[in-house]
Amino acid sequence: MRTSTRPHRILLVDDEPFILTATAGLLRSAGNEVYTCDSPTGVAATVNRAKPDLILLDYNMPAIRGDELCRILKKNAQNPDMKIVIFSSEPESDLKRIVSECGADSYIPKNCAGHILMGRIKEHLPEATLS
Repeated sequence: MRTSTRPHRILLVDDEPFILTATAGLLRSAGNEVYTCDSPTGVAATVNRAKPDLILLDYNMPAIRGDELCRILKKNAQNPDMKIVIFSSEPESDLKRIVSECGADSYIPKNCAGHILMGRIKEHLPEATLS
């Protein structure tokens, strides 16, 4: 029986339309299956439906901060291998503290170049995902 790889599933959560659209386009152009949420409201349902390999999670959102949502997702995770990466324009020293406190796997600054963003995301994805 032959196995094949499937694209990585990434959930992007960001309330800024430009960031959501641009980042989702970049992730899709690299061959990823991308799901988006423009508010924290639909995240749990999308996680259950899509079963992402990675969640790229905005820190500054109106209803709930990304670190609080990260804690909830980690606590209720049905996929223990799912990675959560905080995506923010906060100062790097703050991001390190936020990640440490909320249990996220890492952070990526929003102002980084596209190739750096993709390299950092790739660090958290498995080499090949079998379907």
